[in-house]
Amino acid sequence: NYYKSKHDISSNRLTAYLQRQFEDKTSYGTYFFNLGVRGQYWDFNKEFFPSPRVSVSLKPNIKQDILLRFATGIYAQFPFYREYRDNEGNLNYDIKSQKSLHFVLSSDWNFVMMERKFKFTTAAYYKYLWDLIPYEIDNVRIRYTAQNNAKGYATGLDMKLFGEFIKGIDSWVTLSFLQTKQNIDGDG
Repeated sequence: NYYKSKHDISSNRLTAYLQRQFEDKTSYGTYFFNLGVRGQYWDFNKEFFPSPRVSVSLKPNIKQDILLRFATGIYAQFPFYREYRDNEGNLNYDIKSQKSLHFVLSSDWNFVMMERKFKFTTAAYYKYLWDLIPYEIDNVRIRYTAQNNAKGYATGLDMKLFGEFIKGIDSWVTLSFLQTKQNIDGDG
């Protein structure tokens, strides 16, 4: 099938971000707090979306150089042109941003091995996703549905060891596990 369409689009995206950082020293260690909110507006679909986020880190009072962190927040990504144009070339002016709620638990451990500095990082995460815009792969072409008709999640674990395994050369080894799933409304 062949479809032909012509569109003249002019749109503006406005974003603003406020952030507050502070720390508190206790007998357990030093806590670092980072609070923020991002506001996004897109005049194409008249969508305003506030995105609050927070992270709390602890540097414990122990001999090891370790930093523990928990972060959570809501995020949104405006759709690109191909995502709000349907298979017949029509534009969906009601399309919304794809959104996610993140939970991340991570750690950084700096240590010395073989008389060289190394860093081991880990991160476990769960991300709930909604207002997703599904797509199909047709041979080498990606065809988006131009609809916010799916929900999903992503969860996983990332581990990385960074340092000089060979003196004078920075290198790293990474091991990651990831699972994602999506549920498309009305797909049976």
